[in-house]
This record gives sequence, C-alpha cells and structure tokens, in this order.
Amino acid sequence: MSKKKSMVRKQLYIESDQNVVLREQAAKYGVSEGQIVREAITSYLKVGSWSQEIDLHAWDEETEFIRSRLGNPKSTAKRTWTRSELYDL
Repeated sequence: MSKKKSMVRKQLYIESDQNVVLREQAAKYGVSEGQIVREAITSYLKVGSWSQEIDLHAWDEETEFIRSRLGNPKSTAKRTWTRSELYDL
C-alpha cells in the first residue's frame, strides 16, 4: 500500500508565457497544473542549479595568481597620473 504524502499549499508567481505552456501541458497529459509544477520541482532538486562541481583547484590557482601580483614590485610602483586627469573638467 502506498503512503500518501502530505501537501503544503504554496502560492507563486509565474510569467504569462509560462502559464500558457503550463496549461497546454496539463491538458495534453491530462494532469493538473500542480502536478506538473511538483514534478518540475522534483526534477530541479535532483539535478539542481549546481549540477557542475566547483573546481577548488582553479580557485587555489586564482588565489595564488592574485598573491603573486600583489607581491610584484611593478604593482607597488607609484602612479604617473592624477585623479583629476581622468575626468574632463
């Protein structure tokens, strides 16, 4: 015997074009709009927006690059321009 899951009521806004497609899909498959939304949420949560793994090695390389640039004597050289020269006065 299947155990029925409890439902929680949610209200949300969707774009008008999403509404049109949602209605069409519900009619096409003979299910409620809510069922399509629930299935879409389930699919999204399985795959998620973070489907790509974060490459921590790339972050380490970037951090090391920044540190190397901060230690570069050229980056500590005094500028040869003044702030007022940047603007048309």
